[in-house]
Amino acid sequence: MTAESISPGQPAEHRRAAALVDLLFLGGGVGLVLLAIAMDRAWLDRHVLPHMFLTRGQQLLWWAVERGAVLIAGLGLITLLRPRIVRAIRHGGGRALASHGLLILMAVVFSLAACELILRTPWWRGIDHWAATEEPLRTADPRLGWKLVGGRTGVERFNGRPIVYHVDAGGHRIGDPRRPLDHAQPAILFTGESIMLGFRLNWPETIAGRTEALTGVQAANLAVNGYGTDQAFVRLHDELPRFAMPVAVVALFAPSLFERNLDDDRPHLDAALRWQAGRPTLKLERLMKNVALYHRIAAIEQAMAATSAVLRETVREARARHAAVLILVPCFAPEQPTEAAIRRRVLDDAGLPYLQVMLDPRWRLAGDRHPDAHADRVMARAIVVALAHQRPDLFRSHRGQ
Repeated sequence: MTAESISPGQPAEHRRAAALVDLLFLGGGVGLVLLAIAMDRAWLDRHVLPHMFLTRGQQLLWWAVERGAVLIAGLGLITLLRPRIVRAIRHGGGRALASHGLLILMAVVFSLAACELILRTPWWRGIDHWAATEEPLRTADPRLGWKLVGGRTGVERFNGRPIVYHVDAGGHRIGDPRRPLDHAQPAILFTGESIMLGFRLNWPETIAGRTEALTGVQAANLAVNGYGTDQAFVRLHDELPRFAMPVAVVALFAPSLFERNLDDDRPHLDAALRWQAGRPTLKLERLMKNVALYHRIAAIEQAMAATSAVLRETVREARARHAAVLILVPCFAPEQPTEAAIRRRVLDDAGLPYLQVMLDPRWRLAGDRHPDAHADRVMARAIVVALAHQRPDLFRSHRGQ
């Protein structure tokens, strides 16, 4: 402590204010340093879920950056900002600092407000800006959150070839508009999201299209890009009664997509299967959630319970209609420990029937992490074999394929 800092000429209120600010900055800095120390690998495994579009290596890198930023912020608060601000307050510069701080705070608040308004402009309206223009097109839905735009054919050029999406009036992806889905005929119902939809694959290459070709039973594809497990179930629950002869239900559950089941800013189901409206949220909150990758343990546990309940009800409703039922669990090898933990908690602990299909990590679309045509072929064949064990009378055509 310098002689200047204890000069008797400094008013007592300045010294008291400086001492208080010194304590606050020291406490804040120490808190950030302790938080950085606590953010170890075990913390990462507890709070950061597997992600289909981020490798574990990328998640580890991002975690290291965030942890380092917290540590640097804490040390900077203690060693750089604290002494300068305390010194200024002791010398009577507290009012000027407060004014500058208020102006900075107002600038930050106005900047955040401007960002929020931009995210709410018509340019960003719909599900998301990217989703509003991505094939197959989606539109908002009060019960499901969103659904496919029905009665149209969309074309996307990907990797130099056209990908054609035929969507019927009911919002099902179909192989040919000239052969519409017939609810009076036997059908295998497929539920899920973009993997089950066959994103960036043409119909004959998709899981549903290949299963239809192998079995001779029409495929009813209920999948919609971006769905969580609960949204997929709500769609199945609404559509299953419309089919006179449901032969089987194939529901997709991917631990790498489990994070979606924590979303509460869209219509969702709780662990008691009660429908809940989406919680009003700021667009910036959603953006920050995607950046931070952090989830509360309590929220993860609630999502585990709700997901198990949804899949149990999926199995129950399918069997009530005398349909075979299968939960497809695609996994790009090797299965990560966090993925295995989610699979065991959601499926094994609930005693649910599932088929895990291990996929070579090379079986991904070039420039995209979705399964490619070969991966879908492997999954379709595994599905047919598994369903044939449950309903051999209805799956004769898979033999010899």
